[in-house]
Amino acid sequence: MKNQLFLTIEKGEKIFLPKKYHKINNLCAIIYDQLAEIYKDLNYEELKKTNIKFKGNEKQLDELRNGSLNALDWLKLNEMNSEIEIVLTKQLLLSVVHDFLSFMFESMHCAKRGQVVVAYALLRKPLTDELLILEQLLGNRTEFIDKFFHSGNPDEYDPSNKNVNKKDIIEQAIKKLRIGIFTSSDFIYDLRFNKSYEAGINGISNHALHIVTKDKNYRTSDQNLNFIFNQKEEFDRYYKHYYELVPYLLLYSASIIDELVFELLPDENNQNLKTVKEFRRLIGLILSLEYSGYSKKKSKVMFDKIMKNLIITCPKCGKKNQIERADCELFFDTEFLLCTNCFELLLSNNDSIKVIESLFKED
Repeated sequence: MKNQLFLTIEKGEKIFLPKKYHKINNLCAIIYDQLAEIYKDLNYEELKKTNIKFKGNEKQLDELRNGSLNALDWLKLNEMNSEIEIVLTKQLLLSVVHDFLSFMFESMHCAKRGQVVVAYALLRKPLTDELLILEQLLGNRTEFIDKFFHSGNPDEYDPSNKNVNKKDIIEQAIKKLRIGIFTSSDFIYDLRFNKSYEAGINGISNHALHIVTKDKNYRTSDQNLNFIFNQKEEFDRYYKHYYELVPYLLLYSASIIDELVFELLPDENNQNLKTVKEFRRLIGLILSLEYSGYSKKKSKVMFDKIMKNLIITCPKCGKKNQIERADCELFFDTEFLLCTNCFELLLSNNDSIKVIESLFKED
């Protein structure tokens, strides 16, 4: 994975992107880096392997050892479908997310450098096709693996297939998320697939990909070429749209991906880590409302709610820490929440984690 530093705009760095978008750009960089941890942190090594207990005879194992059958075909021959499901879910997760992150990196890097047309063109594959694959794996992985492996016909799992009910897939995936910060499957569908929704990705990315478009929802105007004769004022509008759309869908994607990851890593430590990451995404969403210029007032209301209900007792010195906005901002940037008395990490024991979990239940 690319390093976050290439996406982050450092203080004093000369960059084409207007200054008012620097904070929201850097917020997106942090979300990207959180997802890239899957490929860097040893904690996620279990996603790269699967231990399988086989109770058959040695002769059956010889077919696997001598290479006459590949592992998946051997599992299928021995009717080990639940094992196939786990193996393939891990493989698909790691492969699809890797490609997702590659496209998102290049899109965000282009936006940072002022190449907003290319940035839009690169959003289509990850936020429509690949995210829909991940949503299907989360919503009903047995059904998706059946289509992908046991049937194997690409028409059955092609995200662009008109017979695929995208709204239902999104809704099933959202139901699996524990914290209710993404509640409207219709809104997420509109942002990604609705051709007539001006705030979505469909029309503007088609303009970025094609010099002329004829669809009635985003038809090229007379005597014009898409994105070719745009004035500075129009590009300002594109930046505003990009940095409202991308942070929201990137945070949503992180929620889907992490939910898949931690379904596959069910031990207590990883479930605690899942809670930490969920809280970090909640803070990220609140900050994105403010940094994108969408709603500073709504951001304040949400922070006030957190600060009112979030008091964490330090596991080392026993001080009751009232969490404030500055603590939340530091936590989003670093994943550290520190005791104001002894600087101990506050989220280092189960009691602290349960305080965060109770916040989700109230939400």
